Amino acid sequence: MKMRPEKNQVTWAITIFFLSIAIMLAYYVIFNGISVVKTVSKVVDSLSGIIIGVIIAFVLIPLTDGIERKIVIPIYHLRGYDISRASNVNAKKRKQARKISVAITMLIFLFVIYSLFRIIIPELIDSIRQIVRKFPEYEKQINEESQLLFESNSIEVQNFINSQLDRSYVSLSEFLQEKLMPLVPSVDSFFKMASQGVFSIIKVLFDLVVGLIVAIYVLNSKEVFSTKGKKIAYALFREEFANEVIGGFRFIGDIFEGFVGGKLVDSVIIGIICYIGCVLLKLDYPLLISVIVGVTNIIPFFGPYIGGAIGAMLLLITPVKALIFLIFIIVLQQFDGNILGPTILGSSTGLSSFWVLFSITFFGGMWGIVGWLVGVPIFAVIYAFISRITNILLTKKELSVVTEDYDDLAYIENKEYKTLTDEHNDKYNAHKEVGMVTKLYHNGRDKVKGIVEKVKKKDKPDKK
Repeated sequence: MKMRPEKNQVTWAITIFFLSIAIMLAYYVIFNGISVVKTVSKVVDSLSGIIIGVIIAFVLIPLTDGIERKIVIPIYHLRGYDISRASNVNAKKRKQARKISVAITMLIFLFVIYSLFRIIIPELIDSIRQIVRKFPEYEKQINEESQLLFESNSIEVQNFINSQLDRSYVSLSEFLQEKLMPLVPSVDSFFKMASQGVFSIIKVLFDLVVGLIVAIYVLNSKEVFSTKGKKIAYALFREEFANEVIGGFRFIGDIFEGFVGGKLVDSVIIGIICYIGCVLLKLDYPLLISVIVGVTNIIPFFGPYIGGAIGAMLLLITPVKALIFLIFIIVLQQFDGNILGPTILGSSTGLSSFWVLFSITFFGGMWGIVGWLVGVPIFAVIYAFISRITNILLTKKELSVVTEDYDDLAYIENKEYKTLTDEHNDKYNAHKEVGMVTKLYHNGRDKVKGIVEKVKKKDKPDKK
């Protein structure tokens, strides 16, 4: 007779096994954190081409879907082919339509990249050359302004400023000789660094080529990944839990697609409007400033301030133009924050301004600029996950999942909601004691009233 373990025993054995693995992994991460970080960095570096490809595909998915849905599929329908996903008759035609859509998408993408390098990059280089060429003029103007400032002040102030400048020059020379010069590479190290730079450039080019190939593959087979993922989910988990997992991944995709794609479109529009405004206002370096404003606008919350500050610094040699630019950029960002941004992004994240600021600060501190870019959608997913778990637990306890029901709540007793506005609900510190400052105020006021009343009684004549 064969002895078979019961279902409950198998469940406990699997649970103990995975719990043991989790404890060992936690122990290793805690006591070998640096090596774990280095290992993860090596893995990410080795997969950088694939990661770039997935990011490119993720950004291009809305464009591919739009081309397929609004251009390619209607053409096939006019020719009498039903290539919808519900139809299994023309699977080959459906694959053919997808390949055409991906080809058009990649042509548009490559054309945009070519335009960027062919038109915008030379203009940016020319703007930078103009700044370098005019640098002596800037220096001369600064010297003239500082000389006027010195002349308008007393001798003591001039001596103080000169002494501070002398100290600054001494500190700068010491820094150059003691700190910076030792970092200047020798001939051998220079060639070593040059060779490393060449290999780095080759690796970047290789990653870009791999990324384009991966992007084409992902765009062409994105439904295949989704289908296999759903198959694995229903194989591993219970039906209800598998539905939750699949719904969660759909939510993550919608959040990232809505935020990242919408933010890119929003930033491009802001950059174009900024360029038109700078040209109309006759500001210097309009293209360079517009590219800076558009790129920094991708960063939520802090991006507009960073772009505005950099643009104002480029125009600072002419204070009037810098002031005009700051006023223009404030108006532009108000338009973006109140009209354009909500129209494009909508409620793609569902986060309040506080949580947006928190996510940018937290993930920016962890991952730098990348954290600024992806921190908001990542935290939106975490926030939604916690909200979902909270609602599930409340539903199991037969409590309300409506947030507004907890606004005036003092406590819950036998599933009955007790409100703060009802003075009879005085349990669990529902009505807190009077604070120390309030007590001192009322006690002092009562004592003053008592003294005033005593004085009034003494001043009144006795009635006989």
